[in-house]
Amino acid sequence: MVSKKKKFGAFIFAVIFSIAIVGGIFGVCYYKGIVSYPWQIKNVTSADNTIAFSKEETVSEPEEVVVEEKPEVKPSVETEETKPEPETTVEEPETTEEEQDVDFNSLLSEDGIANTGVKLDYYGALSVSDGKLVDSHGKEVQLTGISTHGINWFPEFAAPETIASLRNNFGINVIRLAMYTSDYNGYCVGGSDNQKDLMDKICSAVDAATENDMYVIIDWHTLNDENPNTYKAESIQFFGEMVRKYKGNDNVIYEICNEPNGDTTWSDIKSYAKEVIPVIRNVDSDAVILVGTPEWSSDLESVQDDPLNFKNIMYTYHFYAASHKDDARAELESALEAGLPVFISEYGLVSADGNGSVDTKEAKKWYDLIDEYKLSSCIWNLSNKDEGSALISADCQSTLDWKYEDLSDEGKYFFDKLSEGNKTGNDN
Repeated sequence: MVSKKKKFGAFIFAVIFSIAIVGGIFGVCYYKGIVSYPWQIKNVTSADNTIAFSKEETVSEPEEVVVEEKPEVKPSVETEETKPEPETTVEEPETTEEEQDVDFNSLLSEDGIANTGVKLDYYGALSVSDGKLVDSHGKEVQLTGISTHGINWFPEFAAPETIASLRNNFGINVIRLAMYTSDYNGYCVGGSDNQKDLMDKICSAVDAATENDMYVIIDWHTLNDENPNTYKAESIQFFGEMVRKYKGNDNVIYEICNEPNGDTTWSDIKSYAKEVIPVIRNVDSDAVILVGTPEWSSDLESVQDDPLNFKNIMYTYHFYAASHKDDARAELESALEAGLPVFISEYGLVSADGNGSVDTKEAKKWYDLIDEYKLSSCIWNLSNKDEGSALISADCQSTLDWKYEDLSDEGKYFFDKLSEGNKTGNDN
């Protein structure tokens, strides 16, 4: 028989052995994270205010992962996004019109003044030969510029410093001075003091254009008086004074009637021109003279059938891109092909009433035609009047050295068109 002492010893050994086995199993489980001691568990309130349990290890581990991954991932993403952009810009800077516009708009001087980077040529004395405007060597030339609004409305935009700014920043080589005859204190309706004031403004602007190597068009701006014969006597007196003052200038061009309209026929205009032109020719035998045409200077067909018999004469054609489209271009092109000398002394990129938005599609077609035939032209109008055809934004009070954002939509389109000369290296 086994003694009690031996039985007790065997029992103690069995208990110790069992505890060792259980402890070993629990230790392995704890090491592997399968179980936790009660004092290592804490209460966590979830978003819906219920009690959840989480281990300290599981809270700290995500924080460590986030901290380690951020500095590695973020720089690599930024580098991949920014690298292709400069490569594309360098290799294909002219692939789209949108990219070109960005390039044009960045043409600013150091002080933020918009500058096309272009300065169009001054050719000296001009004449008309075989339906073309040419220089003293018989080489065809092209004038590109701006028409003021009526100087009796917006005289500040015909100031000498404004004209100098246009030459320096826009680079244009011609300015048209629009002097209304009957509208808003026009030359023929405002009295003698008004006449003297307007003539002084014209002379000041002509002198400024001359000093800046620009051509200048003195525009007898017929409009609501419709028929130029209405104020023929005043016209003869005015142009007589102008030509005597500027007979020695190679840069002065005379536009003897702006836009005959209403019932005015080419016969009416021709009769008027045959009396006014000799007044200029008697003093300056070579000056270029522009003659308006019927229907707001858009009817060239009637002129082709019965042109004037004077040298150095050009006929004006006006268009507004949003109103005058394929048919108008076809009529102009027909006249040009027939050899009629045409000068676009006024045009706009909006509707014919001077309002609306820029018709970019039609504007491009018109500019393509102008460039194809090397037509000289002046865009309407230099003012901040609240209308689509004004080149300066209505909320801009500056009269010179404009920033790009100071320009209207038409002003920006024209500025960008001029800037193409800088981009292509072609001044005309």
